[in-house]
Amino acid sequence: MTTSETGVVQMAHLANEITDGIVAGQAMGLQILAAEMQALAHLVPGLALTAGTHPTQAEIEADFDNMPV
Repeated sequence: MTTSETGVVQMAHLANEITDGIVAGQAMGLQILAAEMQALAHLVPGLALTAGTHPTQAEIEADFDNMPV
């Protein structure tokens, strides 16, 4: 290898490490966002549903009556 090839290989390795860091940072940010959305879903009327259940029309209307203004 010549010195220019060594420099190019080093730069490619550095760029790969930077890309890995950026991807990891984005994944952490999305995990935090998902946790925040789950927490907010428990605060908003009608969104804290258990898996597999769907509210009736009367329950939906009742939740509209209890919504903060």
